[in-house]
Amino acid sequence: MPILPTSYEYYLAGFTALVVIICFCFKASATRTLIISLLNLVYGLLVLTSLTPNTPGLSIMLIVSAVLTIFGIWGFVLWIKYISNQYKDQPQDDEAIEGWWSTVKAFDIILILGIALRLFVIQPFLVDGPSMEQNFQNNEMILVDKISYRLREPIRGEVVIFQAPKSPQDDYIKRMIGLPGDNVEIKDNKVYVNGKMLDQSFLSPGITTTTSVEDFKITVGQNEYFVLGDNRPHSSDSREWGTVPKQNMIGRAIVAIYPIDLFGPIKTPDVLPQG
Repeated sequence: MPILPTSYEYYLAGFTALVVIICFCFKASATRTLIISLLNLVYGLLVLTSLTPNTPGLSIMLIVSAVLTIFGIWGFVLWIKYISNQYKDQPQDDEAIEGWWSTVKAFDIILILGIALRLFVIQPFLVDGPSMEQNFQNNEMILVDKISYRLREPIRGEVVIFQAPKSPQDDYIKRMIGLPGDNVEIKDNKVYVNGKMLDQSFLSPGITTTTSVEDFKITVGQNEYFVLGDNRPHSSDSREWGTVPKQNMIGRAIVAIYPIDLFGPIKTPDVLPQG
């Protein structure tokens, strides 16, 4: 599953875009403080109240929404104090407002960069379930490259992340087996691609590849891919629901980052004999 749900990222992206626009449109410190503090407060509460125990990346979202809310309250209090001093003709505490603004601006810049990286460049992903064991464990965290497949086709043997064809709200992790135009056949617990037997040495010993029919055959269509889980008996994959459309592809797994003992680059095995 994704570490941060995409819907919340768009909330935050909209928030940070508004903040940037306001920074250029409003130079007066009082007006700027009021609008940005309200934006922080509204967006912080919006995200906070929409969280559920099943929200991916719950702890991260709680921290982000709490910080936004605190910034909002903090700025609103400073604005009230500013207006009060103005009516009482008392000296303004510009240093406090500028300190608040510097802190909010730094946080928002980091937030903007993080969202941009997450949406377009690299995505953290939490493995959910046993379908890729022994190579990937339940609750293992990996990084997903979202750029490569915009520049080239996937390679057989790569571990890919994609939106499940039957439930696009869920992200799956599987291994790339069949590319557009490939003829994939499964028989006698073995996988064949274009008549060549797949090298399955990357699987756990004793793992077999079974299907609901005795001789499974499929020709992968254009802009489609055939994928399988490494833990074949416990994987919902192309044997069950067919191929993955190209538009569902998110990216390829490149680095395992947690647990620490699993940290390292994710290698792509040579699954087919050459020639």
